[in-house]
Amino acid sequence: LVGDDGRDSFGREALDTLIKLVEDYRQDLVVILAGYSSEMARLIEANPGLRSRFPTVIEFDDYTSEELLEIADGMLLQDILTLSDLSASERLKELLQKTVPKPGKKSDRQAGNGRAVRNILERAKRNQ
Repeated sequence: LVGDDGRDSFGREALDTLIKLVEDYRQDLVVILAGYSSEMARLIEANPGLRSRFPTVIEFDDYTSEELLEIADGMLLQDILTLSDLSASERLKELLQKTVPKPGKKSDRQAGNGRAVRNILERAKRNQ
């Protein structure tokens, strides 16, 4: 909504427009707000009326290392690629396990995230 420098990057205007549309077309409009938990909380707190207009909050857990491996397999299959051998598969699994946050540890934006898988695979493709 507002950048780190404190200047409004048209966020307030966009939010006001969204609120008006939600009110005017509430019977015909579905709005889904998605983002990281802390940023979404700041957004909801930015306008007192948002919480009542968006009462349902669904939080998704980070992916597990097994789920990340499934995502990687799907991405490789989509690109018609396979890992060269069992050691490559084990190395990928080790890398993915490092991206999953440990219990009780706050995760960063890459942790347990499908984007991390894509970044690892793209880096591997560039290194071929």
